[in-house]
Amino acid sequence: MLVKISTDRTRSANFLMLMFAIVLIIGGLASEFFQAPTSQNTALSRYQLLIKPEQIDQIESIQLDNRLGEFTITKDKSNQWALTSPRNLPSNTATVNNILNNLKEIKIRQILPKDTINISNFSLDSPLMKIKIAYFGGKENTLNIGLVNPIDNSTYVTFSNKEAIYHVDALKSSMEGLSLSNFIEPRVFTQDLNSIDNFKIYRGKIPSTKIRLSVKNEGDGWLDQSGNTLEPKAVEDYLRDVLSLKSALILDKRTEKLDKALTRFFANPSYTAEIQNKDGEKVFYEVSYLINTLPDIKMEKRQTFIVKASNRPHPYVIEKKHLNIFSKSQRSFKKLSIKKLFY
Repeated sequence: MLVKISTDRTRSANFLMLMFAIVLIIGGLASEFFQAPTSQNTALSRYQLLIKPEQIDQIESIQLDNRLGEFTITKDKSNQWALTSPRNLPSNTATVNNILNNLKEIKIRQILPKDTINISNFSLDSPLMKIKIAYFGGKENTLNIGLVNPIDNSTYVTFSNKEAIYHVDALKSSMEGLSLSNFIEPRVFTQDLNSIDNFKIYRGKIPSTKIRLSVKNEGDGWLDQSGNTLEPKAVEDYLRDVLSLKSALILDKRTEKLDKALTRFFANPSYTAEIQNKDGEKVFYEVSYLINTLPDIKMEKRQTFIVKASNRPHPYVIEKKHLNIFSKSQRSFKKLSIKKLFY
């Protein structure tokens, strides 16, 4: 009798397990059948974006009006961005990318009526920030950004060509606190290490001079002018130092006297640097001697030098301590043999 009861229980358990397995299989098949195709999901997510990716690529200028001022950045035909207002200066790449990434990632949660009550409730009558976007071809839009809801990390915006208020995800990076210093690029060199194909330093002015230093990127290493293999870490550490060189003063507002002085300084520069990227494009940097004075500018004697770049409109004033970066010798990068490492 005990054996029979045990057998009945086993059969019941097996039956339940079989039914459970069948339910799982049916559920899985149904899920697979009714699941939206990946391409359709991508298309739907695309419609959630306030500004489409192809529109971002067509932006010519962005005017940002926040609590600290009004700033305009403009892209030229070579896709290089520059600050054009309130000053005409090279723009900070990180700040430009931050703004563009914010614009391309605005996702719509809900669309609301653009009426007087909603405009007032979401502070769109006195927006936290305004962004005027101009596209190549002449089209313009203005994005008003209103109240931020800290509870669900969202905000409300209006777009000048749309009769609606959009409840959207809050911008990932704050832009209302951007100031003039955030928009100015303090770096003298615009390249990154991976883009460099050839780096040279000449003593004096090209072409009436000879190469002092030459390093060429061969993909898996660096070579000197004679084709000798260089110590890769030493070369890359040096180039990182060069590329990180920053200026505390950019000479964008110049008088006639200052222009004449600059012409005199660069008639016979101390060094000339040449950087060629992997596309074959070259940028030249003329480096002055230590200067005594500059007209209309207060500075200590022989404590600064000036760098003028061929791809920038204004020269940079650099502190004296950085001048030795251009006097590096070729032998500093020679690869040591195994024997020399042990003796």
